[in-house]
Amino acid sequence: MKNVEVGMFRLPGVVFEKGELDDELQLEMIAWAKEEGVGMSMTENLWSFKKEAHREWFILRWSDHLHKPETGDE
Repeated sequence: MKNVEVGMFRLPGVVFEKGELDDELQLEMIAWAKEEGVGMSMTENLWSFKKEAHREWFILRWSDHLHKPETGDE
């Protein structure tokens, strides 16, 4: 997960690496964000937020649920 700026208004955003989110987790995140009014999924890997505080709340809520991409080092 990496913090980014989204769109021409440079809104706070988050981009996930491929494989970092599974479909079930993505749907759970979308439902939570809609319920809390904190952000929206722009694509399957990109999220946008109106305020940096919303992005930080989202990160705190979901950071321990993320899957680490497999690197093949094992």
